[in-house]
Amino acid sequence: MTGLILTAFLPIFGLIALGYGVRATGYLPRELWAGINALNHRLLLPAFLIALFARSDLSASGSASLAGAAALGSLTLIIAGILTARLLSASRREAASVCAVAVQWNFVLTLGLAERLLGEAAPLSAAPVAAAGVLIGAGFTVASFAWASSGSASGAVKRIVRDPVLIACVIGIILSFLQLGQHAPILVSGLELLGAGSLAVILVAMGAGLDFAALKGRIRLLIAAAALRCGLGALVFIAIAMIMGVSGDGLVVLALAGAAPGAAVTYAIAADFKGETGLVAGMLTLSVLVSAAVLPVAAAFALSL
Repeated sequence: MTGLILTAFLPIFGLIALGYGVRATGYLPRELWAGINALNHRLLLPAFLIALFARSDLSASGSASLAGAAALGSLTLIIAGILTARLLSASRREAASVCAVAVQWNFVLTLGLAERLLGEAAPLSAAPVAAAGVLIGAGFTVASFAWASSGSASGAVKRIVRDPVLIACVIGIILSFLQLGQHAPILVSGLELLGAGSLAVILVAMGAGLDFAALKGRIRLLIAAAALRCGLGALVFIAIAMIMGVSGDGLVVLALAGAAPGAAVTYAIAADFKGETGLVAGMLTLSVLVSAAVLPVAAAFALSL
């Protein structure tokens, strides 16, 4: 099992390290990364999600249990994030950052690891988990940053319905239930090609976004967000999966989702709303470091059951 874990994790985290090295050395100008992050948020990640859902059967047996477990896990983390922010007397903008990082896990990294651990069958389990995670995680993240910036519920709703990741998720789910990926594969082949190429770009950009300087100051908030995302997340997702009777590949995917770092797209969303980007960068950086230790343990535990 050790060999399987290393084979799965080293290439993924190697790409993240490559991204950090490229940015740190200045090989690509710093100002380019903002454009790359916007490209990931508005085009590559949406294409990745549509392709994933379109070629998956979300109506298959067991999909509802996987989606339900992911939804319950996400909602639990939202509640935990809100309570933690209040306990730490966080401001509205700080609370939005804590909750967003806690609930929105890195879908691309999770699927990449799942495919290396489980093989070609990984999307069967990953798609329903990602569908629930995106709808709740991205929706709540957009809403929390919108509310923190304006205090307007109607403004938050307007931004939710315009978010490209959420729009892509809805389109992909519709395509899945229409089985368009099976009946008319040529219509989604272009998105599949774009989505396949986006995995490496998103992971490299994730590494480029690591900001160790942002780990200074407001350390309690940084630790709280990383602990919620990777520590509590792993425990909650695994516990819910076991209570609901989820086993095998589904349990592995849920374990990976629970222990995964925060999604890099969270930073892009925070920037769109002029939120606490420095704080979010620090939270995401620390969550990557924590997940590097927690993820292999969570994966090994799920695989052993």
